[in-house]
Amino acid sequence: MPGAGRAQHDRAAKLRDACAKEKWLRPLLNAETRSAFGMTEPDVASSDATNIATRMVRDGDDFIISGRKWFITGTAHPRCSFLIVLGVSNPDADRTRRHSCIVVPMDAPGVRLVRRLRWMGCEDHTAPIGELAFDNVRVSRENLLGAEGDGFRVPQVLLGPARIHHCMRSIGLCELLIELMMARSTERSAFGRPIIQYDTVQRWIAEFRVELEQARLLAYRCARRLDQTGHHGASSSIKNWRHVSLIKVAVPATLQRIADRATQEFGAMVGSDDTPIHQALAWGVRCGSGTGRTR
Repeated sequence: MPGAGRAQHDRAAKLRDACAKEKWLRPLLNAETRSAFGMTEPDVASSDATNIATRMVRDGDDFIISGRKWFITGTAHPRCSFLIVLGVSNPDADRTRRHSCIVVPMDAPGVRLVRRLRWMGCEDHTAPIGELAFDNVRVSRENLLGAEGDGFRVPQVLLGPARIHHCMRSIGLCELLIELMMARSTERSAFGRPIIQYDTVQRWIAEFRVELEQARLLAYRCARRLDQTGHHGASSSIKNWRHVSLIKVAVPATLQRIADRATQEFGAMVGSDDTPIHQALAWGVRCGSGTGRTR
């Protein structure tokens, strides 16, 4: 009967999910390993996720994965042991049902780290970025996250909290840059007086404090909404992903403005590693491009 068949399918899915949590999630929670999320591709405009072209072809109880991914945060870390890969599992389905997410072990035959990548000359030492090739990688269908065709549902669950995390890091960088600007402006003199005495510099610092507090409150509100009602919100009239969209635009833009003014205040020193300003500027641009506004 259809009802009994559905119930059996649900029980099997719950069992599979429980096994997947034990196999993949628990080692992450115990800090025994690392993972990465493989979405962006070099040959398509990945800000439109329906363009993702990596193929996942069914072969019995397995999928054969072929494609390329790049700018995958954390994949070049030596302790990264598995990836969550977004790919096309059913090219004939509706536009938003063509893709699926699947867990791919880094040591699976055919997975190749092509190279480590730098972003605007800066290297992420905490979560090194990499380019990956998947050459007919065979992965069990049991490694699917969610149902086949849920490829856009799974990333939204992952990326909402991740974007909050990126915004938190960006807000911390903004705080550091403002502190550096205040210190620098009292230490340096131009045309006979400390540069802190110029109203332009005073205005920069004051306006950045206002902008930063606004960005912080946006991030707090977004985190609270996701904690309370999840990514989609409690009703059709409250879509929490809209709040995620707000912070992923507002916070990187704030960071870029502050880093730009800090560059003007510090001058040539920004071109060295004596301050983190050039890295903050690169991080702001990276977060901005990661939102899809510039990809």
